[in-house]
Amino acid sequence: MKIAKTNQFYVHRYCRHDNVTGSNFLYSVHWPNGENVRFFVDAGAKQGENDIGYYNGYFPFNAGKISFGIITHNHFDHMGLLPVVVRQGFNGPIFMHYATAELLNISMHDSCTIEDKELGRTLATIDEVEKSLKQVVGCVFKRILKPHKNIRVVFFNNGHLVGAVVTLIIITCPGEKDITIIHTGDYKDTNVFFNVEMPPKWTRELEISNIVCESTYGNVDSHHPMFKKCLQKNTAEALKKGMTVLYPTFSQGRHQEVLFDIKMWKNKGIIPENTPIVIDGKSAQAYNAKYQYTDLGIKKIMKNFMPSGCLNVSRGKSKYYERREIISNSGPKIILAPGGMGSYGPVTSYISKLISRDDVLIHALGYCSPDSTMAKLLDTQNGEVLKYNGAERIKRCITMKTAEKTSHGPRDVSLRFINYFPMAKSISINHGEQKVQESFREYLLSHLNLPEDQILTANSEVGVRIESNGIIGTFETHFNSIF
Repeated sequence: MKIAKTNQFYVHRYCRHDNVTGSNFLYSVHWPNGENVRFFVDAGAKQGENDIGYYNGYFPFNAGKISFGIITHNHFDHMGLLPVVVRQGFNGPIFMHYATAELLNISMHDSCTIEDKELGRTLATIDEVEKSLKQVVGCVFKRILKPHKNIRVVFFNNGHLVGAVVTLIIITCPGEKDITIIHTGDYKDTNVFFNVEMPPKWTRELEISNIVCESTYGNVDSHHPMFKKCLQKNTAEALKKGMTVLYPTFSQGRHQEVLFDIKMWKNKGIIPENTPIVIDGKSAQAYNAKYQYTDLGIKKIMKNFMPSGCLNVSRGKSKYYERREIISNSGPKIILAPGGMGSYGPVTSYISKLISRDDVLIHALGYCSPDSTMAKLLDTQNGEVLKYNGAERIKRCITMKTAEKTSHGPRDVSLRFINYFPMAKSISINHGEQKVQESFREYLLSHLNLPEDQILTANSEVGVRIESNGIIGTFETHFNSIF
């Protein structure tokens, strides 16, 4: 689809990412008087995919010309490159929910400590992180923000994560119909820590020019067997056999949800009350404290989510000794360590030692990128050799995976969200493996009364032109040059 001759009030959007991680959109708004305003939605780092070093080391836009930014939630693949954007000249405000703003300093400082193997350095310095944090603006749900006289932004509740938002962007022009854009962010309609509400009724009356919808599980419905609840059963059986259970977690979100699950299992006698629970990771421990003692919009009753018998691994040099002791001591216990895809973080210290033990269950808690260590570990048969952290190791441990703890909604949940806006003009699909995005597109075409050229998948090679009545056309992008 080529861009047709239309009016001079339009938006160009560049989507930098093709798959699940590294979420990053740039918007360029054009008005008839020649004014141009640019802003971004998310600045995420790539994780467990190819070409990570180039992607994470360089922001391919003229950052100094960007007026403001929006962050949908506090996951590294949505905010990890903020210091890179700031390093390259961006000095505008960065809008996000106040809970995300409260938690962001924890995840941002990971940028100073986690070394990117392809870059050969950390993503950012402490100074760059501190400078980025000074540009953060924490906001509340349902309050209209005006980063520009003709741009309004409103955040709504999103069950993906504490502090996650659905974002409505309304762009106005005198004498023209508004251009309205909704970003679902990573979306889920439920969360154990807070009640999830749909956007207010007044938003349903809007003609939404474009909905940007994630598609992590865009090829399956919520009743698919992959969502069958098995974590409790698998864990209880492993502990009964005297095994060590290792959960690679994401520091915020599933880490806290699984701790609450363990508490319930102990309370109900599903696992022994005296089962040791090892909690590793500076960021995970910091988030646990924030959830308990800071106002993040969490239900009061859910602040008491920690199970009994927890051991926090020290953050000083003694952590290496403590880890050796934990690993060497066989017997039933549960270890939660950050590094959800097994490629980085404290979990690597455990996987590298436990991968060759037959008294260990390593249980993935959600999506694993095909290029990630956890995906390769799941695909490797017992007795086969797997290269991990530069060394060849024989896999003898048991590996399992569940999607029941996912913080992403399957396709029927996403469709229900889209149908909430009956006057939506077009859909853009992102944040999914390419084949999954295509599957989700076919699903939406069969369930929505929209033409084929108004339901498109995200593509880093192709930008889109959006006007009030939807997607007007596409254009080639060139990410090796600076816009």
